[in-house]
Amino acid sequence: MLNINEEDLKSAIVEKAADELLRHDEDLSAMVNKEVQRRIEKIFVDRAEAQISTAVDAAVQKGFDVEYQRVNNWGQPEGEKTTIRAQLDKLIGGYWTTKVDSRTGKPSDSYNSTTRAEYLMTQICAENFSEEMKKHATNIAGHLKDGLRGQLASVMDNMLNDLFRVKSLQDQGKVTKPY
Repeated sequence: MLNINEEDLKSAIVEKAADELLRHDEDLSAMVNKEVQRRIEKIFVDRAEAQISTAVDAAVQKGFDVEYQRVNNWGQPEGEKTTIRAQLDKLIGGYWTTKVDSRTGKPSDSYNSTTRAEYLMTQICAENFSEEMKKHATNIAGHLKDGLRGQLASVMDNMLNDLFRVKSLQDQGKVTKPY
């Protein structure tokens, strides 16, 4: 038969595989290069976004704390130096502590005025209280109606029993009552 050496066969297979890999090396190299480039771009984007976010946060913080002074139409300084943060605190604090009419919520300095915060909390509590009262009133009316219905049925049964001395099917328990 064929006189083939096993070692020669293995060597031939390895050599053939190596030749095939080297022949397709350009395709493989391009694929590896493309994947490496994609991963580098992703890492760059992630790191750039993190640095940009940090820089924007720092700029915003600094912007709120930088002092400035108002000027008039001619550019002359007017008033005291302040920061945007201080002005926002003043504006927001002023909004909640402004005196308003306790019935309408409109700004007012009358004797029955209250702070806007108190007015809004009163309105919220009043709405919740009204809703709860409506629920309870509806439940009570339902129970009252059921109780009256049962009591009227009982009174009507007694009146019918007094009026008619005959045992009906309902009285005998052969038919259920309609209520």
